[in-house]
Amino acid sequence: MLRELIIEYGLPLVFANVLLECLGLPLPALPTLVLTGAITVSASVFSGSGAGLLSFAALAPLLAIMLVATVAALLGDTLWFWLGRRYGSRVLGFLCKLSISRDTCVNRSVDFFGRFGVRILALSKFIPGLSTLAIPVAGATGVGFGSFLFYDAIGALLWSGAGVAIGAMFADLVDTVLAWFDLLGRGVLAVAVLALAIYLAMRWYRRVALLRKLRMARIDIDTLRMLLGRAPPPLVIDVRRHERRAMDPYAIPGALLLRHDDAASQLAGIARDRKLVTYCDCPNEISAAMAAKELAAHGFIDVAPLLGGLEAWRAAGYALEPVPPDHAAPALAPGIAKSV
Repeated sequence: MLRELIIEYGLPLVFANVLLECLGLPLPALPTLVLTGAITVSASVFSGSGAGLLSFAALAPLLAIMLVATVAALLGDTLWFWLGRRYGSRVLGFLCKLSISRDTCVNRSVDFFGRFGVRILALSKFIPGLSTLAIPVAGATGVGFGSFLFYDAIGALLWSGAGVAIGAMFADLVDTVLAWFDLLGRGVLAVAVLALAIYLAMRWYRRVALLRKLRMARIDIDTLRMLLGRAPPPLVIDVRRHERRAMDPYAIPGALLLRHDDAASQLAGIARDRKLVTYCDCPNEISAAMAAKELAAHGFIDVAPLLGGLEAWRAAGYALEPVPPDHAAPALAPGIAKSV
């Protein structure tokens, strides 16, 4: 049945599956590309055109699959790029709420961009968890649309080409697997559901373990506001990365904007008994808690993350100050340009 469905509706099925995955739905398209490539090659051999498999006439259906998949990917990715450009960190926050790794998903994508720039889009579809978030991060960090389109098109072609090529090379094996699927019937669905449940349970366990490791007392914004009016006030530390500050270039007034490449020198003159408050703009204050743990390991005895982070401070209506341009600029990775 699956074979007949792909033979009759192969290209529309590829287009719909790739587009829906790129829009964020949990419908992986790579298996569809592999199956479509394999069934296309098998149909070509069965029809008697297999002798000239490397001819353009035989390769044309495979190239058509790649082209359709690339167009669909670019359509979905362009929407997320525009949303990232328009709404910045709010879009990333929304995507992370849908992720089982919501505490670290944005930081992971930002780390990749800080290291490789927009060129990471050429490989992002091969990296689980990065393929969706990398696109709005590109928009939010000011990548030019031309650069985005160029590298994203390369990535979509490589990704779709890899799927189709795997299917073409292992067409006989795919045929055997499909025959087993037909034999097992609904048992295949049960195995797939069980495998998915095990995978989700493992991811959830890792997240719970991370949160348990970083469990510590928080300080709420009203308490921080009160302490800032006393002498000596606590030292407030903004632990966001350059790219996150570029998306939201405002900070709590007087905060020390921590540079992750020279944090030790920035804190060298701070008394170890001074009260420190770290903040970020990530779910569960994960970055602020990690920074607080690190500061405690370096001898600071009174460190606490800010509950709710920068978003809670802003929501309470407290003042913010612009971040200096040198602190808001993304790391100088190739391909990241300031938006005009």
